[in-house]
This record gives sequence, C-alpha cells and structure tokens, in this order.
Amino acid sequence: MVIDLGKEVAALKRQTAARLRDRYAEVFGEATTTGNKTWLVCRIAWRLQCLAEGDLSERAKARASELARDADLRVILPREKAATAATERPPAATGTVVRP
Repeated sequence: MVIDLGKEVAALKRQTAARLRDRYAEVFGEATTTGNKTWLVCRIAWRLQCLAEGDLSERAKARASELARDADLRVILPREKAATAATERPPAATGTVVRP
C-alpha cells in the first residue's frame, strides 16, 4: 500500500490530541500520555515516513549507537551538586569603598 505522506500529515494536523494519541499507538505499538499536538504530529509523520520509505541503514544505526555511547548525555546536575549550587553565594567583594 502506498501512502501519500503529504495528505497524511495534513490530516494529522487537523486531528485532536486524543485522536493523535490513538494514531500514535497504532503506528508505534505503544501508548503515549502526551497531549502536545506538535510533538505527536512530528513523531507520527516520522514513523509513517519510515514505514513507507524504509528505516535507517544498519550502518547508520551502528554509527548513531557509537556516537550515543561517546556522548555526555547528562543535562541536569546530580542532586547533591544542584542543592549546593543553589545555596552557594558569590564571594563578597573585597576592598574599601571610596566616597567622594
């Protein structure tokens, strides 16, 4: 079956978040709880494109996996460092104030 991706994406943009969640479950085989329509449309469109035109090559998947292993993925400070950073104050300025 050939899918017209342009028409499919246009139809997705007109659907409600609840219907998009249902469609997401259809194409991915798992449920989602997000209500972000833009994200749902993009993810569903991406998946439909993969199904229609083929996924990444095995070489590309292997390279992506290799890059992900080497990447530093921490985006949030560890709990103890975050607490310390929030309570620390910048050092007080030293020296004397000269008044005219």
